[in-house]
Amino acid sequence: MKNLLFFIGISALAALSFTDPYTQAMMKGKDLLEQAQDQQDFRAASNQFARIAEREHDKWLPAYYAGYAMTMVAAMEATPEAKDEVLDHVQTYLDKIASIEHNECEALALQGFVYMLRISVDPATRGPEYSAMSAASLQKAKSLDENNPRVLHLLAQLSFGSAQFFGSDTSEACQLNDLSLEEFISRAKEVEDESLDPNWGQNMAQAFKAQCEN
Repeated sequence: MKNLLFFIGISALAALSFTDPYTQAMMKGKDLLEQAQDQQDFRAASNQFARIAEREHDKWLPAYYAGYAMTMVAAMEATPEAKDEVLDHVQTYLDKIASIEHNECEALALQGFVYMLRISVDPATRGPEYSAMSAASLQKAKSLDENNPRVLHLLAQLSFGSAQFFGSDTSEACQLNDLSLEEFISRAKEVEDESLDPNWGQNMAQAFKAQCEN
């Protein structure tokens, strides 16, 4: 029995030590993202992924996470000019992803999110153009992964904002957000702790649900 336990312990250590540098660096970045609370934290996470992206020219995930982290920085920006500047930076990552993986659902969802934040800079002027652009990007993402929870939540946000602008009923948007929450919970049970796949957004959907219930 002691020999068996020793073998299991050595095997676990060996597996850990042979984790490739790319995965180790990406997991460090994901840890920074999960712990991020403010703009400085999200910038630090973005910088971690940006360094990986500079080395890994054929992988889209480093640029994706670098862009996502900066999207969260933009969402926290108070001034329109600063928000636009950060979103311009995010767009460079999205353009890089498109050159590697043209039809990636998660990248299209993030692009839709970026367009939504562009609207918030000047809703009256930008609403029609960027709402259409955001909807197109999110619908394309949905065609690639019909039940992607981030896509469903972002579509719910977009629909809610549009309904509020026109004074319409927001119940459909709230129901769509409920579907996203169900999918978040369902997919969370299937995702391994070491997965590099995107899994953000559940807390946003939960906050949105609370808004619907008020």
